[in-house]
Amino acid sequence: MRAVVVALAIATLGSTARADKLGFDPATVYRVPIGTAPASGPVDAPITIVAWSDHACGFCYRVQPTLAALDELYPGMIRWVHRTLPLDEDQTITAEAALAAGAQGAFVPMSDRLYAVAGRVDRAGVELMARELGLDMVRFRADLDTHAFRAAITADEDDAKKLGLSGTPAFFINGRPIHGNQPLKVFVDTIDEELVRARATTGGYDVLVASGKPTADVPGGTEHPEFSLDGNTAYKMGLGLPGHQLGPDTALVTIVVWSDFQCPFCARAAPVLQQLRSKFGDDVRIVFRHLAMTSHRKAQLAAEAAIAAANQGKFWAFHDRIFNQFGSLDRADLEAFAKDAGLDMAAFAAALDDRRYHDLVITEGATAMAAGVDGTPTMFVNGQPVVGARDLATMETIVKAHLDRARAAVAAGLGAGDIYALVMSGAIGVERSDPSRVPDVAGITIAQRPEERVRSIAAACRQRDHRRAVDLARGLSGIVHARVSAVCAAAGIDLP
Repeated sequence: MRAVVVALAIATLGSTARADKLGFDPATVYRVPIGTAPASGPVDAPITIVAWSDHACGFCYRVQPTLAALDELYPGMIRWVHRTLPLDEDQTITAEAALAAGAQGAFVPMSDRLYAVAGRVDRAGVELMARELGLDMVRFRADLDTHAFRAAITADEDDAKKLGLSGTPAFFINGRPIHGNQPLKVFVDTIDEELVRARATTGGYDVLVASGKPTADVPGGTEHPEFSLDGNTAYKMGLGLPGHQLGPDTALVTIVVWSDFQCPFCARAAPVLQQLRSKFGDDVRIVFRHLAMTSHRKAQLAAEAAIAAANQGKFWAFHDRIFNQFGSLDRADLEAFAKDAGLDMAAFAAALDDRRYHDLVITEGATAMAAGVDGTPTMFVNGQPVVGARDLATMETIVKAHLDRARAAVAAGLGAGDIYALVMSGAIGVERSDPSRVPDVAGITIAQRPEERVRSIAAACRQRDHRRAVDLARGLSGIVHARVSAVCAAAGIDLP
């Protein structure tokens, strides 16, 4: 993380500057001003994230996929306030260009372009980006010529100094601090806690931060606790996307595997899972879920192609061809696999051309990372994590132990089809992609909380399942309806 030179104004301590570096307590609310910065997302969202960033900051660029994932995980629930803290106070062309674009409603797409070039762009470059965005070039050039937004940048810098910020990126979630390019789970845990606080508070952002601390106050900087999955704990894992299940609902053991088609360890794990099915038959169910790692450049499109195959009932045939010819993931390879699997090629090609399942893959991966999964393959055997590729003997031992417990439960009178539902009822965590894919015990339907219902409807829309989206949204009204309607409209589905 790059540092910026700031003066720490600690008014409450009666001092205008300090030599030692102070940070923020992640559990504390700070009174963070919004200023006149551009904002995106619903004005009445329960979560407001005030972000200080700089286009030339490498960590600011790297955290962008994490921020995009938050919008997928919390559809319509986040308002972003975009504030600027330039690395070099004399080089503000990118900040001015972003704000000039923001004045025409294009702050976010302009910022995306500026991050993509690491802020290394001159006046001619930002004008080219503005033309690509279809901006009013006369107005855009005039704003740059007159430095119309220099005062706004200075205001952002002043507020950052008063708070005691010492670097970018810096985020405040309803006043709660997150500093740097942190894992998605750090953001998710804070947002979940703040959603509870927002529900219990009458009033918006100003009320939520009104009693917050005015400045950094923790010696040594901001620290976020590390997280690792516990192999003896059951975590809530839904059954993934339609068509991604191998084995019956009555299976006594469900293995949810987070996988990536460009991951060599996943290719090693795939035949082991097939052998488990061969050995244990219908006592074992395999559920494939997508975690396309950003370091694997071809994994995203391969995952989208696999979903397109699943929608034609051919996921596993397509899956097997990819792993049997591991490393062949160009568009031509994917089309060859699809043809071999017997897919309707026109429909398959159309899904890839319009990136129909792009957001679906992003949401699936974000769901995994929010649960603490940070690599592939990661398997959950009846909810309990097994990290990395394991040999057949190890996996047989693990599965047999779960089978023994499940058979004892069936002998005591529990239906085989209720085993996984019962395990999930006591599991920790949240299924963030599609909560409706977490099974209930037969005859017992648990009403979804508002956030779960929104996620389930959004998932149906991302899957282009119009009928299910409308059914789930029936009776929905007010703010919740407005939030999910925006997500579904982007997928071409209008909710009643």
